[in-house]
Amino acid sequence: MSWSTRQPLATHTPEEPHQHEEKTEGSRPGSVEPLDALGGSVLPDHERWEYCVIHVNEETSQQPSATAASEKLGGSMSPDFIERQFPNQYKRKSSPHPAEQLGRFLNKMGSKGWMLTNITSLGPLQMYIFRRRKLQ
Repeated sequence: MSWSTRQPLATHTPEEPHQHEEKTEGSRPGSVEPLDALGGSVLPDHERWEYCVIHVNEETSQQPSATAASEKLGGSMSPDFIERQFPNQYKRKSSPHPAEQLGRFLNKMGSKGWMLTNITSLGPLQMYIFRRRKLQ
């Protein structure tokens, strides 16, 4: 399992230089509210979100197989012999189960204030979408 990080995406659209003169409930007549590029009200920082998207590639490549190498050589060398003679190429790598790796990663993101909001696929990639309140 490999991880790739895209750190934070845009949290809001840029503000437009023009302002909006519409009376809304609770506002004074003629009061001016700033608009963003899409025509929506610009929220104060404490009400904004920021997003982080991580894509996960499922590791499909496997470590070399001494058995497969033995078969390619027509059985002239046993898998055990190949493993002993070429330990760097054929040594067995131990790594935590993918669920354990994912749990560690999610806990690390949570400790930084990120909350997982969605998991979606984009082609062969799994996209993990996190959000948190915009930091001041």
